Amino acid sequence: MRITENLDGRNLTLTLEGDLDSASSPGVERKMEEVLDLNIESLDLDLGKVRYISSIGVRVLVIAYKKAMKGEKKISITGMSGKVREILDEVGILPLFTAKGKES
Repeated sequence: MRITENLDGRNLTLTLEGDLDSASSPGVERKMEEVLDLNIESLDLDLGKVRYISSIGVRVLVIAYKKAMKGEKKISITGMSGKVREILDEVGILPLFTAKGKES
């Protein structure tokens, strides 16, 4: 999993590239915890280059959502492939996030 950051004022975008699964989830979880401790207003997760998301990956997103809400930060998802959107919708967490932008 490759993670890139783009900070624009107090809005941070994390772009994830690869599979969000048991191998990559610990690193992604650490990164999200780290950035949600920063003085930002919002976190945008760009999942446009995520090919697959497992149940462990879904767990990472739920943990990030809970931490963002505790810190009164906005969290959104952009660029989901149809497959990723379908998975997040099926498990019922898509409504937790503000989905922005085009899907790929």
